[in-house]
Amino acid sequence: MKPIVVDYRNRTISLSSAFEKKAFTPGTAEYAQLQSVRVDFPDFRLSTREFKTNTKQDRHKGLTYKFMREYITAHENAPSPVLEVLEDMIGTSKGHSLGKRYPTIKAWFLNRYPAYAEFGMTADELAKWRESQKQEEKVTELTSPDASTDEAKEEKPAA
Repeated sequence: MKPIVVDYRNRTISLSSAFEKKAFTPGTAEYAQLQSVRVDFPDFRLSTREFKTNTKQDRHKGLTYKFMREYITAHENAPSPVLEVLEDMIGTSKGHSLGKRYPTIKAWFLNRYPAYAEFGMTADELAKWRESQKQEEKVTELTSPDASTDEAKEEKPAA
């Protein structure tokens, strides 16, 4: 990656953040290099390049089934019913594709324990995460079967 990029169209000199730190210290080689570029392009303004961050990075890398069990045991007053739900989900997931098993259980766990899910997030990340959770809840409500319609189907006599 280049430490200095001259953008003729926008009339800017873009610096990498590491280069910028060194370039503003007189006497360094980076300082001399920046001054040389500024002599060539005196009307151009300086800017620091911003790098895209991976917003979909996995913040819960150590979240295993074993850890979920330990967390539930430590944080629930009556862990047995919640552990039964977890074990039931794990058992049920074995009949589904590998790509759906863990993510579904992980989402359930993070929804049930938002304090764990929110740990270490910045305010912006937290707001985005909460918004995505609200959208997921709406989708779940729309796609989940209604129990009353299932009962109505069972009560109708076969023709």
